[in-house]
Amino acid sequence: MKMQSTVRVAIGALIIAGALVGAGCHRHHTPTERADWMTGKIAKHLDLDDQQKAKLAAVKDEAMAVRAESEKERKATMEEVIAQVQSDRLDQAKLARLFEQHQAGQTRLMQRVLPKLAEWHATLRPEQKAEAVEHLRKWMERYGDH
Repeated sequence: MKMQSTVRVAIGALIIAGALVGAGCHRHHTPTERADWMTGKIAKHLDLDDQQKAKLAAVKDEAMAVRAESEKERKATMEEVIAQVQSDRLDQAKLARLFEQHQAGQTRLMQRVLPKLAEWHATLRPEQKAEAVEHLRKWMERYGDH
Protein backbone atom coordinates (compact mmCIF):
# COMPACT_ATOMS: atom_id res chain seq x y z
CA MET A 1 0.00 0.00 0.00
CA LYS A 2 2.86 2.38 0.92
CA MET A 3 4.56 1.61 -2.40
CA GLN A 4 1.39 2.43 -4.37
CA SER A 5 1.15 5.78 -2.60
CA THR A 6 4.79 6.53 -3.39
CA VAL A 7 4.30 5.64 -7.04
CA ARG A 8 1.21 7.85 -7.25
CA VAL A 9 3.06 10.76 -5.67
CA ALA A 10 5.98 10.27 -8.06
CA ILE A 11 3.70 10.14 -11.09
CA GLY A 12 1.78 13.18 -9.91
CA ALA A 13 5.06 14.95 -9.23
CA LEU A 14 6.32 14.28 -12.72
CA ILE A 15 3.08 15.49 -14.26
CA ILE A 16 3.04 18.67 -12.19
CA ALA A 17 6.75 19.31 -12.69
CA GLY A 18 6.34 18.76 -16.40
CA ALA A 19 3.40 21.11 -16.46
CA LEU A 20 5.31 23.76 -14.54
CA VAL A 21 8.51 23.54 -16.52
CA GLY A 22 7.05 22.88 -19.88
CA ALA A 23 3.71 24.60 -19.58
CA GLY A 24 4.39 24.54 -23.19
CA CYS A 25 3.33 27.04 -25.68
CA HIS A 26 0.64 28.66 -23.63
CA ARG A 27 0.29 32.10 -25.16
CA HIS A 28 4.00 32.22 -26.05
CA HIS A 29 4.97 33.97 -22.80
CA THR A 30 8.20 33.50 -20.92
CA PRO A 31 8.73 30.26 -18.99
CA THR A 32 8.26 32.14 -15.71
CA GLU A 33 4.97 33.62 -16.91
CA ARG A 34 3.80 30.18 -18.03
CA ALA A 35 4.76 28.70 -14.64
CA ASP A 36 2.97 31.55 -12.85
CA TRP A 37 -0.11 30.91 -14.99
CA MET A 38 0.01 27.18 -14.21
CA THR A 39 0.46 27.62 -10.47
CA GLY A 40 -2.33 30.19 -10.45
CA LYS A 41 -4.58 27.72 -12.22
CA ILE A 42 -3.67 24.96 -9.74
CA ALA A 43 -4.27 27.29 -6.79
CA LYS A 44 -7.66 28.30 -8.16
CA HIS A 45 -8.87 24.80 -9.05
CA LEU A 46 -7.75 23.30 -5.74
CA ASP A 47 -8.79 26.33 -3.68
CA LEU A 48 -5.39 26.48 -1.97
CA ASP A 49 -4.89 28.42 1.24
CA ASP A 50 -1.95 30.80 1.70
CA GLN A 51 0.35 28.15 3.21
CA GLN A 52 -0.38 25.77 0.32
CA LYS A 53 0.20 28.55 -2.23
CA ALA A 54 3.57 29.28 -0.61
CA LYS A 55 4.57 25.60 -0.81
CA LEU A 56 3.43 25.45 -4.46
CA ALA A 57 5.44 28.61 -5.19
CA ALA A 58 8.50 26.85 -3.73
CA VAL A 59 7.93 23.97 -6.18
CA LYS A 60 7.66 26.43 -9.06
CA ASP A 61 10.73 28.40 -7.95
CA GLU A 62 12.86 25.25 -7.72
CA ALA A 63 11.67 24.05 -11.13
CA MET A 64 12.43 27.45 -12.66
CA ALA A 65 15.90 27.47 -11.02
CA VAL A 66 16.71 24.07 -12.52
CA ARG A 67 15.42 25.26 -15.88
CA ALA A 68 17.57 28.40 -15.77
CA GLU A 69 20.66 26.39 -14.82
CA SER A 70 20.19 24.03 -17.75
CA GLU A 71 19.45 26.72 -20.36
CA LYS A 72 22.95 26.70 -21.92
CA GLU A 73 22.99 22.91 -21.96
CA ARG A 74 19.61 22.79 -23.72
CA LYS A 75 20.73 25.29 -26.35
CA ALA A 76 23.96 23.38 -26.96
CA THR A 77 22.01 20.14 -27.29
CA MET A 78 19.66 21.68 -29.85
CA GLU A 79 22.63 23.01 -31.83
CA GLU A 80 24.06 19.49 -31.88
CA VAL A 81 20.72 18.10 -33.07
CA ILE A 82 20.56 20.75 -35.79
CA ALA A 83 24.09 19.85 -36.89
CA GLN A 84 23.05 16.20 -37.09
CA VAL A 85 19.99 17.04 -39.18
CA GLN A 86 22.15 19.10 -41.53
CA SER A 87 24.75 16.36 -41.93
CA ASP A 88 24.72 13.77 -44.67
CA ARG A 89 24.62 10.97 -42.14
CA LEU A 90 23.23 10.80 -38.62
CA ASP A 91 25.70 9.91 -35.90
CA GLN A 92 23.50 7.56 -33.90
CA ALA A 93 25.98 7.30 -31.03
CA LYS A 94 26.10 11.09 -30.65
CA LEU A 95 22.30 11.35 -30.75
CA ALA A 96 22.06 8.59 -28.16
CA ARG A 97 24.46 10.53 -25.90
CA LEU A 98 22.38 13.68 -26.38
CA PHE A 99 19.25 11.77 -25.43
CA GLU A 100 21.00 10.37 -22.34
CA GLN A 101 22.09 13.90 -21.37
CA HIS A 102 18.50 15.07 -21.72
CA GLN A 103 17.30 12.22 -19.52
CA ALA A 104 19.96 13.07 -16.93
CA GLY A 105 18.65 16.64 -16.88
CA GLN A 106 15.13 15.37 -16.29
CA THR A 107 16.43 13.22 -13.44
CA ARG A 108 18.16 16.25 -11.88
CA LEU A 109 14.90 18.18 -12.16
CA MET A 110 12.97 15.39 -10.48
CA GLN A 111 15.53 15.02 -7.68
CA ARG A 112 15.39 18.71 -6.85
CA VAL A 113 11.69 19.35 -7.34
CA LEU A 114 10.23 16.14 -5.92
CA PRO A 115 11.05 16.89 -2.25
CA LYS A 116 9.37 20.32 -2.50
CA LEU A 117 6.42 18.75 -4.30
CA ALA A 118 6.09 16.16 -1.53
CA GLU A 119 6.04 18.98 1.06
CA TRP A 120 3.25 20.70 -0.87
CA HIS A 121 1.35 17.43 -1.36
CA ALA A 122 1.46 16.80 2.41
CA THR A 123 -0.50 20.04 2.96
CA LEU A 124 -3.38 19.06 0.67
CA ARG A 125 -6.69 18.09 2.20
CA PRO A 126 -8.41 14.91 0.95
CA GLU A 127 -10.96 16.90 -1.07
CA GLN A 128 -8.13 18.83 -2.75
CA LYS A 129 -6.40 15.58 -3.66
CA ALA A 130 -9.67 14.26 -5.08
CA GLU A 131 -10.04 17.44 -7.15
CA ALA A 132 -6.46 17.09 -8.38
CA VAL A 133 -7.14 13.49 -9.40
CA GLU A 134 -10.24 14.61 -11.30
CA HIS A 135 -8.22 17.22 -13.21
CA LEU A 136 -5.43 14.72 -13.92
CA ARG A 137 -7.97 12.25 -15.31
CA LYS A 138 -9.47 14.95 -17.54
CA TRP A 139 -5.98 15.88 -18.67
CA MET A 140 -5.23 12.23 -19.48
CA GLU A 141 -8.45 11.92 -21.48
CA ARG A 142 -7.64 15.05 -23.42
CA TYR A 143 -3.89 14.59 -23.94
CA GLY A 144 -3.27 10.92 -23.10
CA ASP A 145 -2.74 9.90 -26.70
CA HIS A 146 -0.32 12.72 -27.48
